[in-house]
Order: sequence, then structure tokens, then C-alpha cells
Amino acid sequence: MTRQVQDEGLPDQAQLRSIINSRLMGWEYRSKSRLFGVPLIHVCRGGLHAPGIAKGIIAIGDIAVGFIAVGGLAAGFISLGAVGFGVISVAGIAVGLLAVGAVGLGLLAFAACAIGYWAWGAVAVGIYARGAVAVGLHAAGALTISPHGGIQLPPQTPPG
Repeated sequence: MTRQVQDEGLPDQAQLRSIINSRLMGWEYRSKSRLFGVPLIHVCRGGLHAPGIAKGIIAIGDIAVGFIAVGGLAAGFISLGAVGFGVISVAGIAVGLLAVGAVGLGLLAFAACAIGYWAWGAVAVGIYARGAVAVGLHAAGALTISPHGGIQLPPQTPPG
């Protein structure tokens, strides 16, 4: 004797197929408001076959280009994402005048690995460098490398 059990919380096969297809397909939102012919807000999530490229004043997508850009790859005046290019960039890999992230390259860089005119980080390279390891003309940190002072190691304290 077999007994069929119907779980009420589980979707049937057609619903499951619909849910999976909706995840594989991208979606997009563009505001009707425009500024200089560009949408005020553009949100675009790519699907299985193509990345979502968002272009707007505020752009959010897999690839985002706008005044404020948020995405995996973001380019704009203010960029937030995994890789960011902008005047103000906050990203895993940040490039900009002000770069904040794991790796930062910019005029003013705050990052674990910072490269810039003014650089602050665990490893800092710049004219003015501050960090655990600092390389620059004016370097300060535990280990500094500078043309003015050569290599400066932290003072050693005797054990005990």
C-alpha cells in the first residue's frame, strides 16, 4: 500500500520552473524622469546570457555607469562596488581621486594596499605614505622605505 504525501509548503513543478526561469532572466527598471536625456534611476540585473548594464544618473547593475554608480563594475563620480572608477570610489579595487577599499589607487588612498600621493594602509606607497609598511618620500610606519632615510626597521626589544 503506497501513500502519497502532499507537502503544502513546497511548490509544484510548474511553480518551481517559473521561479528558476525568473532567476535566470534579467530584469530592468528605468525611471520615466530624465535629466539631460539620461534616466534619473536605472536598475538592471543581468540574466544567464548577458550582464545587466545600467546607465543613469543613479545606476545600479552588474555594470553601472552614472553620477552615482553601484555595481560589480562601477564607473561614476561616486562609485561603489567590487571594482570602482570615479572621483570618489569605494570598492574592493578602487581607482579615483579619493579611493577607499582593499586596493586603492588615487590621489588620496585609504586601503589595505594603498597607492597614491597621500596613501594610508597596511602597505602604503606614495609621496606621503603612512602604514605598517610605508614606501615614499615622507614615509611613516613600522617599516619605512624612503630615499631620505633608507630602510628603517622598528626598534627591537630584548626578550624577557
